Amino acid sequence: MELRQLKYFTCLYEEGSVTRAAQRLNIVQPALSMQISKLEEELGQPLFERTSKGMIPTETGEQAYRLFMPLLGQLLEARQTLIHRNGEISGRIHAGLIASAANQALASTLAYFVEHHPNVELQVSYGYSQNLIDRVLSGDLDFAVINQSFQQERLTRIDLVDEELLVATGAANRLRVPTPVPLSALRELKLVLPSRLHGLRIVIDQSLAALGLEVSPDLELDDLTVIESFLRRGDYVSILPATVLRQGLEEGALRAYPLERPGLNRSMVCVHDSRRPLSPAARLFVDIIGKTLATGLDAIHFYKEGATDHDLD
Repeated sequence: MELRQLKYFTCLYEEGSVTRAAQRLNIVQPALSMQISKLEEELGQPLFERTSKGMIPTETGEQAYRLFMPLLGQLLEARQTLIHRNGEISGRIHAGLIASAANQALASTLAYFVEHHPNVELQVSYGYSQNLIDRVLSGDLDFAVINQSFQQERLTRIDLVDEELLVATGAANRLRVPTPVPLSALRELKLVLPSRLHGLRIVIDQSLAALGLEVSPDLELDDLTVIESFLRRGDYVSILPATVLRQGLEEGALRAYPLERPGLNRSMVCVHDSRRPLSPAARLFVDIIGKTLATGLDAIHFYKEGATDHDLD
C-alpha cells in the first residue's frame, strides 16, 4: 500500500467522480483508476461501486476512508517535518482570501515570502467567504482567510484578528447624529454597504439582528475599496473595518466615528479542512498574514472623531 494510493483513494471518495478527482490531483484519469484498482486488489474487496452517477463508496470503502484519513494526515505532516529539518521551507501554497484581507496584508506578506522563502510557490485567489469555504472543502484551496460568521463542522479555525467596525464618511461630510454613534441612529444615515452576499454585510446584519435592529442601505457595493473611494466624493456614510479605512484616515480624506457600545466588530479567521493539516509553509504564511493584519490596527484609534477617553482605552 503506497502513500500515493491513499491520497488518490481519499480524493476519489470526497469527489465521487473520477473526472473531478483526477482534475484535483492534476493527473490523468487512467492513472487514478489504475491505482484505485491496485488498492482494491491488495485489500481483496471493492472500495467503490461504479455507477452512471459516479463512484459510490461500498461499505468497505466507507470503513477504509474512516481508517485511512487520519493516517494520511499524519503521514503527510511527518513527511513535511522530515523534509524541512534543515530549516528550509519549500512547497506549494494555494490560499484563498477575502478581498479586504488581501488589500490590507497580502502585498507585505508576499514580499516577505519572496525574500525569505524563495522555494515556496504561492498562488492566491479572492472571493466571498462562502465561496472560499467551498473551495477549501473541495481541496482546491489549502486554506482561506474569511470573516468569522461562517460555520462548518469539517473546518479547523485559526483566529487571526478582531477589529472594530467604524462609521465612516468623507472628510467634508459631517455626521448629524451624536458620537459615539448610537446603533439605533444607523437607520437615519445615508448608507452604502456591501450586499447580503458579502461576509462583512452578514456580520453587520447578524450583529444588529441580535440587538433587535436592522439597516436598509441606500446603495450596495461589494468592493470595500470602491466604497472607501466613493465616500471621499459624496455625502454617503458606511460601516467599515478599521483597517480598510487606515490609508484614507492618514491622508485626511476620511473621517471615522466609533459606535456606541456594544458596537460592532468583525473577526477574520483562517480555516482549513480538518482532515488536511497545514504544511509548514502554509502555517508560516498564515502566521505572517495574521501578524500583518494585527499591525494595521495599531494606530487607528488616533483617527477616531468624537471618541471619548473611555472609547480609546
